[in-house]
Amino acid sequence: MSAQSIVKGVVTDPSGEPIIGATVKAAGSKLGVITDLDGKFSIDAAPDATLTITYVGMEPKTVKAEAGKTLSITLKDDSKVLNDVVVIGYGVQKKSDLTGAVASIKSDDIKGLSATDAGAALQGKAAGVQIINSGGPGEAADIRIRGYSSNSGNIGPLLIVDGLKVDNIQYLDPSMIESMEVLKDAASAAIYGAQAGNGVVIITTKTGAANGGKAQISYSSKFTIQSLGKRAEIFDAPEYIEYHKYLGDLNDDLLKKNNYNGQNTNWYDEVFENSLAHQHSLTLQASNGKGRFLASLNILNNDGIVKGSKDTYKRFTGQINADYDIYKWLNVTTNTSFEKWKTKGVTKGYGSLLNSVVSIDPLTPAYISNVEDLAPGMKAQVEAGGPVPRDPSHNNDYYGTSKYVDDATGNPLYQRDRHDTWNSGINVRGTVAANIKPFKGFTFTSRLGYRITQSNYHNYETPYWLSSMAHSENYTIAANTNNGLYYQWENFANYMNTFGKHTVGAMAGMSFTKNHWDNSSISSTGGNILSYYEPNFRYIDYLLADAAKSVGNAPSDATELSYFGRVSYSYDNRYFLQLNFRRDAFDTSKLSKKARWGNFPSFSAGWSISNEKFFKDHIDRDAVSFLKLRASWGRNGNVNILSGYPYSSPIALNQSFYQYNPSIGDGKLAYGSKPTGLANPDLTWETSEQVDLGLDARFLNDRLTLGVDWYRKTTKDLLIQITPLPEIGVNKSVVNTGKVLNSGLDFELGWRDNIKDFKYSVTVNGSTLKNEVKEVSNLISRLTEIGIDGFNNQLKPTFEAGHQVWYFRGYKYAGVAEDGSALYYNKNGETTSAPTDEDKQDLGSAIPKFTYGITLNAEYKGFDLTVFGTGAAGNKIYNLMVSADRPLINGIDTYWKDSWRADRTNAKYPDMKKVATDWKFFSSDAAVFSGSYFKIKQIQLGYTLPKAITSVAGISNLRVYCSLDDFFTITNYPGADPETASMNSGASRGFDNGTYPTSKKVVFGINVTF
Repeated sequence: MSAQSIVKGVVTDPSGEPIIGATVKAAGSKLGVITDLDGKFSIDAAPDATLTITYVGMEPKTVKAEAGKTLSITLKDDSKVLNDVVVIGYGVQKKSDLTGAVASIKSDDIKGLSATDAGAALQGKAAGVQIINSGGPGEAADIRIRGYSSNSGNIGPLLIVDGLKVDNIQYLDPSMIESMEVLKDAASAAIYGAQAGNGVVIITTKTGAANGGKAQISYSSKFTIQSLGKRAEIFDAPEYIEYHKYLGDLNDDLLKKNNYNGQNTNWYDEVFENSLAHQHSLTLQASNGKGRFLASLNILNNDGIVKGSKDTYKRFTGQINADYDIYKWLNVTTNTSFEKWKTKGVTKGYGSLLNSVVSIDPLTPAYISNVEDLAPGMKAQVEAGGPVPRDPSHNNDYYGTSKYVDDATGNPLYQRDRHDTWNSGINVRGTVAANIKPFKGFTFTSRLGYRITQSNYHNYETPYWLSSMAHSENYTIAANTNNGLYYQWENFANYMNTFGKHTVGAMAGMSFTKNHWDNSSISSTGGNILSYYEPNFRYIDYLLADAAKSVGNAPSDATELSYFGRVSYSYDNRYFLQLNFRRDAFDTSKLSKKARWGNFPSFSAGWSISNEKFFKDHIDRDAVSFLKLRASWGRNGNVNILSGYPYSSPIALNQSFYQYNPSIGDGKLAYGSKPTGLANPDLTWETSEQVDLGLDARFLNDRLTLGVDWYRKTTKDLLIQITPLPEIGVNKSVVNTGKVLNSGLDFELGWRDNIKDFKYSVTVNGSTLKNEVKEVSNLISRLTEIGIDGFNNQLKPTFEAGHQVWYFRGYKYAGVAEDGSALYYNKNGETTSAPTDEDKQDLGSAIPKFTYGITLNAEYKGFDLTVFGTGAAGNKIYNLMVSADRPLINGIDTYWKDSWRADRTNAKYPDMKKVATDWKFFSSDAAVFSGSYFKIKQIQLGYTLPKAITSVAGISNLRVYCSLDDFFTITNYPGADPETASMNSGASRGFDNGTYPTSKKVVFGINVTF
């Protein structure tokens, strides 16, 4: 036995910083020491002893002691371990052990993104996940996982942040995210039961870094110059005059009468301008051998591209995350976020600012100074003392309105100014949890989560007169106050242990949640409603006593009780099995006592072929290092569609008249009450069942990776409102009926390599989707909605068996007849010039059949380059930048440029004289365009200064970068950017009559770590 002596050393991280609290043990000894504040240690050991040094988040290291020498030991980040673990419901699992379809996005995958919305950061990063962005400031991205499963608009996934169920992730800046897991198949998501029918997104935020205990301060800042992106291809003034002279509704006499002087207004230029957004973030991270701590502050100010300050988003957020090992068997964690926000937005839809930009004619000036130059109706209102608005910020000029056509908007700039509207609020979200580990492999967790929300809404509008269709005689004022308290209490235990070649895992738990709302609203509309009308008096306090008021307040609660469990087993890292089960119950605001409970099981299995002896003996590991097959089945629910006692039949009190003695004939009526519909106590949630088959593989020393999943998801028991038989005496009832199928193929392909100092990687992912309604109801063959109110178009979004969800049902355009008129196909496939409603056909839908993303990364001696693009194919957009009722409004010039004329008989579109006022033509697929696109979302170049330079100033890392975001779009769509150029909710999906356009962005940023 060697004589004992004192062995000394110092332990540092890769940057040379001392690691506090690292454990140092000598081989053969059960005792060890930990490093001090300077990373130093002294241990009694033999002069030639073998020492093992360990620290959380770092790779263990073994060194040989040398007599009389102070050891210098550097630990490396254990990135392999960190990246190999994914978060699943109520636990974690090694990625190599997964049996379900889980997409994992790490912080490195999104660290360079300019997005300020965590949902938008997912775009193009995971197969089977579609992100629908909106161009407006403060408008959250919509997330769709593996298709569209419902006739309702409530088809977003369940969102979980640090174990807390949240209503949105817009507040969460991507820089705060450690990882995002997307549970795509039913087997992975079944542990969340009735709320997981549309998938689950689990987000884990960052904690204190394992940096040896030394505090680390990071500051990041970015400035974004925003400008208008793709514009719709609408008429300019010369084209407009040429086109309408051809139609015969405009001539030189009318132009002369209206004193036209060559005005050529580009309404995009008049309404939009370059703007600035800036964001700043300050983060403090620290840790020691016992605990980790993170505190972060983030400020965002985004002034949108609409001129003025009517489209803004301001957000201040704070995050405090901490965890501490009180004892070896007890760990406590807390995660708390604070958010203060305020948004102002412009109107969209029929008669809105965004509709007006593409509908008002280019002959009309934005502003008019002289009363004599006003449109006749507007001039008459001025002379009569009417409420004709003027813009004090533009020399007090009048807003220009058209002399050629009345429309519902009047002027987009006044549509911006006539609303003084904003939303603001404060949100606090957090969790606190205790993790008890009484013996090896067992962890019991008790976790309390909460959300405290408070928001306010204010709106003020004044009387105005711009045209016979765009006017109001009344003032309007409204104020809403919304308060909410949500909490969840979850208790669950995890057990995992290995016995020889057998690894067994189990989890069991329960969850109770309660959500309370207390919302109040008051509004008033009338010709004289306030004591004073100056800005300081535009509040409810100054309403006149006799002003008509509408007041509302009805506090409500919703509760849920759940039990859940999971059992997993693997043998020799070759065969994997997992079972999940959840049982959910909801209160009577959603379901009756008879139908409140639901069961959600799942089963999954995996086979690691690459760990089989026959594979190892015959396949070179350098060629194929990993190969695994997966299969799963599971059932989930969508309870989000249920609220407000839909199974019941509330009584409408004094909402009907009743004649008690009709035989007398006195005609006297009395107030009566009656049921609002037919009750259905058997009503339940939508249920989805999904089968998934997957393959994961790595080749060429892990440089090439491949993941493929085929899925088939069937959703049944949709909520559909039907009309009962007239004899029953009510006009509606909600029933469970209908079935929707989504199936497709997800794939992810990656390549990563380096050539000396040059590192690069390419990642491609894509997903196909076949969406089909299999059943509707034996009581109703199809559901039809109105895409956008205010238009008389005959093309309708339709929900019908044999078609995609909410497909476009309209006339099938067949081309041009010899005389230049339009031809259509009837239901028998024959051409006709006069189709009927029975001849309407499937013209496609807004649902993409293929979505994809590609990311290229390169690094060389401090320089880094990222090129990131996304795209969609197979989706359609119905362009409603036209009006057959008022053809003189502006619109896309696509039809005119390729329309039939006497000298151009081979044109795509008919003679516009024959169809300009025909809604049949504009309700055919002649007005339905491909929405396919490929967009380069980001080209970013960065440079990290050498540490030899930055360390002089006490800086451990300094990176600067410049980025071009959303600059390049490849598409054939004649409207604005097809990524955002449509309504995105429910039956309105794919309708475009002017939406908030995507902005091109030039981003300058800096990241500094001290």
